[in-house]
Amino acid sequence: MEQFHHGQHVRLRSRVHATYLHADEDGHGVSLHHRRASMNAAWAVHLHQFQNAQYLLLHSAAY
Repeated sequence: MEQFHHGQHVRLRSRVHATYLHADEDGHGVSLHHRRASMNAAWAVHLHQFQNAQYLLLHSAAY
């Protein structure tokens, strides 16, 4: 988790498929697409501490 910082914007890429994780237009699902420049491919990082565990939450920058 050291590579992610709270409030940072990231794009998640699959090296195997050469695609990016995109938020679906309905705002409820995700899919893989080749377009990097789309707002649906940008994710805001939120780090959440709950009890003794740390969670990485990703929110689509488009929604």
